[in-house]
Amino acid sequence: MKLSEAANRVIDLSRKIYDYYSAELPKRHPNYPLVGPDDEETPPPPEEAELSGFLATLPDDLIYQLVLLMDLGRGYARPDDLAGYYETLPDTVGDPGQAASHMMVFMATLADEIADGLAELRKHKINVDRLPLKKSKARKQ
Repeated sequence: MKLSEAANRVIDLSRKIYDYYSAELPKRHPNYPLVGPDDEETPPPPEEAELSGFLATLPDDLIYQLVLLMDLGRGYARPDDLAGYYETLPDTVGDPGQAASHMMVFMATLADEIADGLAELRKHKINVDRLPLKKSKARKQ
């Protein structure tokens, strides 16, 4: 699977998750955005499990590249040092499972961050499917 395909799938799923919670949380919490301890718990949408499952099927390098896109969209990574930043990701976000969990924590902003990362690559005329990266090695456990 190409990075562009994986990124688009993550964007699609995380936008659906965001839309679900945007609609459901105000219905279930009378003082939303404040959530009281006795308020009804909001069940997760099916897309949340789908996103988690999808991330679990991706090869290590695609997981790290998605985190790279996310961080590029946040402004943490620079387009002129993609390889250098990519090389540090295993030390920064841990093994691929931890990196996927890291993305799930930021589900609310994940779609926008990855979309912004893709836009930043386009702005600098960098092909998302041909990033100038060295292979990142997963840390041994």
